[in-house]
Amino acid sequence: MDDKRQPGLFDGLGEGVEPDDGAHSSFDAQASFAAAASFAAAASFAAAASFAAVLDDAEYHSGASFEGLDLGAFRLSGHTFEDCTFTSCRFDDRPQAGVSFISTEFRRCELVLTKLAGVTLNGVLFADCKLVGVHFSECNKFGFAPAFEACLIDQSVFQKHTWKKGRFVKSLIRSCDFMECGLREAVFDESTFENTRFSQCDLVRADFRTAAGYTIDPSGNRISKARFSLPEAQSFLVFLGIRLE
Repeated sequence: MDDKRQPGLFDGLGEGVEPDDGAHSSFDAQASFAAAASFAAAASFAAAASFAAVLDDAEYHSGASFEGLDLGAFRLSGHTFEDCTFTSCRFDDRPQAGVSFISTEFRRCELVLTKLAGVTLNGVLFADCKLVGVHFSECNKFGFAPAFEACLIDQSVFQKHTWKKGRFVKSLIRSCDFMECGLREAVFDESTFENTRFSQCDLVRADFRTAAGYTIDPSGNRISKARFSLPEAQSFLVFLGIRLE
């Protein structure tokens, strides 16, 4: 009897087959992504819990830094933040009436349809922020003095506010309304306007020399001693019924 073993059905399976490095790489990438997402979620939860504890502890906050928060999830009414910094935070459309921000910075934050009724913005800086559909006209008029650097300000309204030497630096100001605002000596440095209207504003000594895209009716705004540059200043002629050829 020949006891030599006959070849089996699965003999040789996998012989000469190289490992699929692509599959391993894909699996490793997915695992890394899942781990990163889990870590980010844990960090976000920890930040939210820490901020909630801060709010419970006191209503006045000074020199604090906060990051990665959805501020719409918290009730901020009655709280004052002075010399604080908010980084990569988000304000949604939930009301935040009665909160005060004094000498505070918002960096890489998003304010989308944010309700600012009664909110104080005194000496506040928005840097690298996205502000969409924000009615600054609802803010507390006392001490209103925001500044904007490298921001997108879109479909927002400034009305009946007076803040001398306001600063709009390297920002895109799109589809916004400035109505009955006191903007004496305001600086619009390297900022671009799109579909933005100035109506009944005090722009005395304002500086538009490095701004672009603005259209200002000289008969409907005070522009004495304001500074402009060509060719942008030619837009005045449209309102005066003058054509250059």
